[in-house]
Amino acid sequence: MAMDLMHATSASNSAFRVVCGELKIDDNYRTHEEAVFGLLRKGTATVEHGDTKTPLKSDDIFFVAPSVKHRVTDSNNAVIDVVTLNLDNPAAVTQDYLPQSIVRAMINGNCTEFAKITSGDSGYQNMLSCLQVVKKAENDKSSYFQLQVYAKMYELFYELFSNKHVKIVDVENKSKKYRALMRVTRYIDDHYSEGVSLEEVAEATGISRYYVSHLFKELMSTTFVGYVNELRLNRAAMLLLTTDRPIIEIASMSGFNNLSNFNRAFKMHFDKTPSVYRKS
Repeated sequence: MAMDLMHATSASNSAFRVVCGELKIDDNYRTHEEAVFGLLRKGTATVEHGDTKTPLKSDDIFFVAPSVKHRVTDSNNAVIDVVTLNLDNPAAVTQDYLPQSIVRAMINGNCTEFAKITSGDSGYQNMLSCLQVVKKAENDKSSYFQLQVYAKMYELFYELFSNKHVKIVDVENKSKKYRALMRVTRYIDDHYSEGVSLEEVAEATGISRYYVSHLFKELMSTTFVGYVNELRLNRAAMLLLTTDRPIIEIASMSGFNNLSNFNRAFKMHFDKTPSVYRKS
């Protein structure tokens, strides 16, 4: 198993290479080939994936797609049960278990990378029951337990996809979105120090304001304003360390027209004022 588990209750020799265990929480990033379901049995925690931080509370369920870099942080006495599906042999999984389109989407990164399912969400109760039954079956290993695991894993993936907690991405459409995003970010990269606005970017690229905002949210897990501000602050930080220019001039060169706003934004981003950052 690539997944780092403690107290694993089964090796990957049960139905569909299903493995149950308790997640080791050590703040380290992990990337694995398995599809992972997690259940926060007690405590609280945060899952970081990409630029997103997702808080979890007791009884929350989460799904992590294969090859997604993530880590669990901010653990407050968290105990997380995990059920994983080994996808090392996609042909076997396809033949015995999941439709090929779903297996390929998970392996190739063409599905939702992370999903959080809470008690108020559709399908939650059945997913919770499935996870609990699979864990018990793998622990007890009574006669024909593999059939029970088989049935519950089917249900688990059915609830995950049918309730749209995880979606398969249209690869061609995704490619078009990335090309549109590239046009937008190229324009911003060339003009962010000039006080660029969402309306200006939309007009210059021929992409609607709504769609520009949607691209940042979907593909970069941020906002238009967040992206622009990060560019400006990183430029300001570079100028502070490599030039002797006055801070007010650096703020202007980085796209901030108000020194007070610049100082506040810089401290929030770097946890230091510009003057302290320059001296450090």
